[in-house]
Amino acid sequence: MSLPEALRLHRAGRRRDALPLYARALAQNPGDPQLLYAYGLCLLETGDLAAGRRVMTALVGLRPGDAAARYALGKVLALAGEAGAAEAELRQAALLAPGMGEAWLELGNLLARARPDAAEAALREGLTHRPRDAALWCNLGNVLAERGRRPDAEAAWRKALDIDPGLVQAELALALARRAQGDAAGAAAMLEQAAKRRPDVAELHHNLGVTYFHARRLDLAVAALERAASGPKPPRKAAVHLAQAAQAACDWERFERLQPTLRAEVDAALAGKPCEISPFFSLSLRLTEAERAAVARAKAREIELRVAPDRAAAALERRWPARDAPGPLRIGYLCSDFRDHPTSHLTAGLFSLHDRAKVRVAAYSYGPDDGSAYRRRVERSVDAFADLAAVNHVEAAERIAADGVQVLIDLNGWITHSRPEIAAMRPAPVQATYLAFPGTTGADFFGYALADAVVTPPASQAHYAEKLVLLPDSYQVNDRDQAAGPPAARAAEGLPDGAFVFCCFCANFKIERPLFEAWMRLLRTVPDSVLWLFAESAEAERNLKAAAARAGIAGGRLAFATRKPKSEHLARLALADLFLDTLTYGAHTTASDALRAGVPVLTCRGDSFASRVGASLLAAAGLPELVAGSPEEYEALALKLAADRGRLAALKAKLAQNRAACALFDTARTCRNLERAYAAMWSRYSQRLPPDVIDLTGPQRPGRGAT
Repeated sequence: MSLPEALRLHRAGRRRDALPLYARALAQNPGDPQLLYAYGLCLLETGDLAAGRRVMTALVGLRPGDAAARYALGKVLALAGEAGAAEAELRQAALLAPGMGEAWLELGNLLARARPDAAEAALREGLTHRPRDAALWCNLGNVLAERGRRPDAEAAWRKALDIDPGLVQAELALALARRAQGDAAGAAAMLEQAAKRRPDVAELHHNLGVTYFHARRLDLAVAALERAASGPKPPRKAAVHLAQAAQAACDWERFERLQPTLRAEVDAALAGKPCEISPFFSLSLRLTEAERAAVARAKAREIELRVAPDRAAAALERRWPARDAPGPLRIGYLCSDFRDHPTSHLTAGLFSLHDRAKVRVAAYSYGPDDGSAYRRRVERSVDAFADLAAVNHVEAAERIAADGVQVLIDLNGWITHSRPEIAAMRPAPVQATYLAFPGTTGADFFGYALADAVVTPPASQAHYAEKLVLLPDSYQVNDRDQAAGPPAARAAEGLPDGAFVFCCFCANFKIERPLFEAWMRLLRTVPDSVLWLFAESAEAERNLKAAAARAGIAGGRLAFATRKPKSEHLARLALADLFLDTLTYGAHTTASDALRAGVPVLTCRGDSFASRVGASLLAAAGLPELVAGSPEEYEALALKLAADRGRLAALKAKLAQNRAACALFDTARTCRNLERAYAAMWSRYSQRLPPDVIDLTGPQRPGRGAT
């Protein structure tokens, strides 16, 4: 009676109740192959991989021709990391039963990371036996997408949907491909339809919410993410992305309710476990440097594990240039944002100023070509420009290695659209992160992080996976040739004539409730003042106006500026009287823009790279007196400057005098500093020395950075 009851319980999902009955039946019939298979399968389904493996191995010994047993054994070997043995069993299962789609599918999954060409071949062979298998077509699309063959991948996903219109994985893949190509509206429409058909699938609601988030339709993003986070099987990342959307919308009450969820994710990172908070999101959370570093390490581990098979197969270290390679140092800049984007706003003037007697410069772009003047300028300013947007990370890394790049500078870090897998392949012997991401990447594949002594004081090194390279002046490069358009008028910008204009054009997610309350106190104390903010989304504007009303400030005293071309933006910035920095994640490019426009920037030195950038910029602009030491001092100084127009006028005059000659806007000076940094990094490598701190702020020994 044991076996029938065991089978009944197994089919009913009561696997743990079935196990002792299977064991009793096996004691009576130890060589029964069907019983062995059912028992082994039940063990595997309950997570007892070791016992399940023993049973399936015994069954294969008894019945070498049992395809199902070989398939099950192959799966458990794959889970154990025994790729070679797993492949052998799965291939044997597929040979014994060519119509077993699961075997081809599992074989394709096994091969996809380390040998995508073999994975494609296996899936195509499976499709010759099962041409109407939607799952095989879907996974073939995934492999083709990973290999950079986007049109072929989309064709495979569509074929899967032709066969099975309700296949969620294929719908999701097509939608995400459309989103990656910049068609957020098209991706949202696909996900909306899929979510209507399958309202129980949290992953669809989650990705719909993320798509709306990137399109800055934050009300729809919050609604979709709420559905994903409150379902029966919510993905952990849904609640994290909900918090991120609430933060961007300045919905502080919802954001604060989600703090326990965020705290749990940070604790997971500190314990060395996977973490759903992105390193970029962590910059705007009130965390310690150690906590942000743990979040970054969690992400770096994920990338390194994902890329490990590809890296081992490519072995790009064998193609690295010789340590004594003659001629100018070959520098590669890797970035997604060689376009109309803050990164290019800062760097566009850098590349042409490099001394070609010392360096040769290549730019490796994996972002969109927007046809902008910024894109064309970068293309003209470098010795070689490679568009890698359509290739996968293996092919991108192979191109960099083939070009003989000696020092690779990653300009993204963990910001949106980054592809850290390329640098994780180690295409160059010296790799550093610079500019866009203000913090440690937590990654071993970057030997260095370029910074300065203000944003990364000595105590910060303990929290960096990279060794710090301390540049003189400010770490931030600026384009000396950015020009403002014709002067703007206050009326055209919705600003009252005669008012004192406090300004903050930071992204709305950087505005925190305590800071906004301080700003409202300033408006109450300075009656003829207004606060000029960036209109990033309708939801944030609505919530900020509501918060102002609760503080007793009329909505008309908040003005909102829409996005404009850079020259027009610089021109209108000059209408402001004082730029107010944000605190946890401060203004970076926006602060430089304000200083270039002649507007003093008031900042508060924080406890992280992201919160110290304002202090670095002001030091390099010759205005250190605008750096407050605490939020209280920041608020008091803002009030003093608004009340003492003479003092503010003197600061503006000082800024106007400094702009022409200060280090902040001297692109050629920053370029020379960067070249010294690259030479010092390469010098250590060429001498077979490991990366170490390089301090360029003091006297230098010839050919070597101070360490």
